[in-house]
Amino acid sequence: MLFLSYMWNLFLSSVITSAFLLFMVPTENAHAQTLNLADQTNPSVLVLSPQYPEPNEAVTATLSDYSVNTNGATIRWFVDGKEILDSKNERAIDFSTGELGSSVRVLAITTLPNGSELTARRIITPVRLDILIEADTRVPSFYKGRSIPASGGQMQVTALPFTGEPRSAESYSYTWRVGETVQSGGSRFGKNSISLTADFQKQIRVSVDVIDVDGTMVTSESVFVPLADPELHFYEINPLRGMSEVAMGDNYIFVGEEIKVRVEPYFIDNALFSEKPHQEWKLNSQVVNNPNPDQQEITLRRSGDSGSFTLEYHVRNLKQLLQGIKDSITINF
Repeated sequence: MLFLSYMWNLFLSSVITSAFLLFMVPTENAHAQTLNLADQTNPSVLVLSPQYPEPNEAVTATLSDYSVNTNGATIRWFVDGKEILDSKNERAIDFSTGELGSSVRVLAITTLPNGSELTARRIITPVRLDILIEADTRVPSFYKGRSIPASGGQMQVTALPFTGEPRSAESYSYTWRVGETVQSGGSRFGKNSISLTADFQKQIRVSVDVIDVDGTMVTSESVFVPLADPELHFYEINPLRGMSEVAMGDNYIFVGEEIKVRVEPYFIDNALFSEKPHQEWKLNSQVVNNPNPDQQEITLRRSGDSGSFTLEYHVRNLKQLLQGIKDSITINF
């Protein structure tokens, strides 16, 4: 009996030791196979360029799997279920998006030397994002063009996303940036437009992220808005024909005893003249008193048979000294 008990204990000890070794020492192949277990993050992804394609746009999808050793692996590409044989073993593929509302399905299958497969897939639905710029700058009533953004001027920027679905622009959230500064403290639902005051520089960068109700990014866009310098033009007012719509040149010749001149600023903040700005006329560098109730108009009378003089006008915002403009012309008689 003692001999049988000893043999039984020896057998149990051997079984337990073998089980312990099998549990604690996995093989190299077992470790490699864990790459495709359902509870592991897929290390293979597709990166798009451009990141948010528009309709009928050329796109490049690049395979990013650098966290995995893919030496000796084969790569196959599929677009809408069809294998693209010319792109076999390439790390990128070129294709084009379709019309608004359509989708392109891109799949890359990487087969490792041990037989494991890594899959990377993207469904690309193109989105068109229109960004409208509306400048609140001053132009005369007879000007045939549109007012344009200018340094120091107000503007409104509006984003209009088109996805092919019957959804309003207000059904998305928006994150706006001017330069690197986030506006309104972050994402705002339905806020597809912002108003801003441009700096005194040549251009301003405005960016917007469009976000769906589930938090996914729909699209993103950045635009550089060129800022015009304000302009000042002088116009003659004829007693019979009224104000000419053709600006006076730098050396203007007039015939008669007097001339009435009106000045018109272009592309300056529309609110400037509602804030009682400082307006000043100079004649040959000397400030002159203008009795006209409308300080944008002045009447000059000739003195002598012939000659010339320099007429200068200056308007500026006393609350914001950088907001203003001045210019001059030479009038000959």
